[in-house]
Amino acid sequence: MKNLLILLALMFAFTTTNTGCTKSETEEPGKEEPAGPDTPPQEDEIDWKKIDPKATVRGVVRCEGKGVQGVVVTDGVNMTRTDKQGAYGLRTSSATSKLVYLTIPSGYEVASTHGFIPSFYRKITAATSLDKVQQFDFTLKKRNNDQHILIVSADMHIRNRSMISSTSATTPSICPPKGELDSVTFRRTYLAYLREYVKKLPAGVPVYGLNLGDMTQETHWTNNRYKATLSNFVTVCERGGMPIQTFHVIGNHDHDMAVLNITTEDDSEAELAYNTVFGPTYYAFNLGKVHYVVLDNTQYRNLSSDKRGYDVHLNARQLEWAQKDANYMTSDVERIVIAWHCPAFRRNPVASSPQPMDNANDLLDIYKGKQVPITILSGHNHIAETVTVPRSDIDATEYTHPCVCGAWWYFPLCHDGAPATFTRYDFTGGRMTKRQSVNFNDEQEQYYRICKPGVNADGKSVIRINIWDWHTNWKFECRENGVVIPSPKFRSVGQFDDRYVEVHDACGNGIAEFDFLNKYMTDHILEYEPVTPTAEVQITATDETGTQLFVIKTKL
Repeated sequence: MKNLLILLALMFAFTTTNTGCTKSETEEPGKEEPAGPDTPPQEDEIDWKKIDPKATVRGVVRCEGKGVQGVVVTDGVNMTRTDKQGAYGLRTSSATSKLVYLTIPSGYEVASTHGFIPSFYRKITAATSLDKVQQFDFTLKKRNNDQHILIVSADMHIRNRSMISSTSATTPSICPPKGELDSVTFRRTYLAYLREYVKKLPAGVPVYGLNLGDMTQETHWTNNRYKATLSNFVTVCERGGMPIQTFHVIGNHDHDMAVLNITTEDDSEAELAYNTVFGPTYYAFNLGKVHYVVLDNTQYRNLSSDKRGYDVHLNARQLEWAQKDANYMTSDVERIVIAWHCPAFRRNPVASSPQPMDNANDLLDIYKGKQVPITILSGHNHIAETVTVPRSDIDATEYTHPCVCGAWWYFPLCHDGAPATFTRYDFTGGRMTKRQSVNFNDEQEQYYRICKPGVNADGKSVIRINIWDWHTNWKFECRENGVVIPSPKFRSVGQFDDRYVEVHDACGNGIAEFDFLNKYMTDHILEYEPVTPTAEVQITATDETGTQLFVIKTKL
């Protein structure tokens, strides 16, 4: 019986082998066999000379062991796509490029380092040459992110120092505890709230973060007491349990002030510390039908230790790269999101320094033929401001975000009265379905604060409301004692936020030494002049997407 089973097994094996050979022999000459399932490309299967015989770096992009075709790979100067085996080659010079990185394609993610930094780049650690081509491979994982949520934050300014060194009976209750380091306050408030907030988001919808820069304060990098480096910031986030993969933007305070004699557009040496921790300072990635472009618009200048500064400017290298990126953009993109640190445009003429970006329109010219809406995300000014870009040939809006640190960790208010917040963006395809600044210190104060009543230019008593996310294209319905007011006297005024002034003046602890924290005359304080001074007033706000945001009930 045993011999019979062995004989049958040998006959089956011979039949199977012979059938395979017969099939190959009977194929129609010149006709390709149908493509079979993808298999992981082995290095000896790839003819690298056919990809680019002059490439100095090369690699393979895989997902689940299979090569991924069409992935954009760049070194910040050159750009290419992977072939059907997932292979690429770049003519990279290590004199001008320190990193090789992907534009993460839609429907994919990358792993995170330190629990939250996306691993989409590789460091070039040796001189590039044709004699010794360097290989950098990447791994993707599939994720349906056509619908996704983006959590945007700006200006943490972690310095590992305490701002409240003394307290008294008049110290405002919203100030952090005496002696608490800002890094501890950051973990106790922002990170703790974010962890719980993310848990409550819709199940199955991917959530990502975007940090708009100034994570640190470069003046404290070499201070032996504080040692608040970029690496320290990563440690703070790890200890605080940063819950989402977060893409980063370089800010002016994330440049290395020890690098002197920067007199040209090339400030790359001052960015090396940032490159080591977070990767490239300009790059792109795709989530669903949204194409994200991250850029560095702080042109660092450092003539000497006492002559430092920056301009809001995109250097020529980034503009050239952005043009290539636009050329490689897939045709199914329905929205472009640009992220940088400093605002490019202004709505309020007395907005904080520096001056608006000098060549923002050069960048926007690259995208005007795409015929998709453009959303610009910025921080830096520590205020809330929304600007419709003044161009008729594109649909572009810039959102400037309040800062996470508030009044530099003295208390959680920005100097326009907006609370310290992060901002949530929901996207389905290329459509923005939700935008809301989230106050992570006070859940009861998410959209507005009712200020003290005032008197307008006509001497009439008015209700004043600070609505930090307000934009000029919002609609307001006003009712008095339940009756709609057909033409309400509801307008933007330049005013100080009285709550900010009150807390600032009572804070002490040397806050007056920082001119940047002085009260700010914002234009997102709105005033309503009641028709009937004694009436109960109800104000309903609807944003530019047609979403009813909130209803305010108040009276003089």
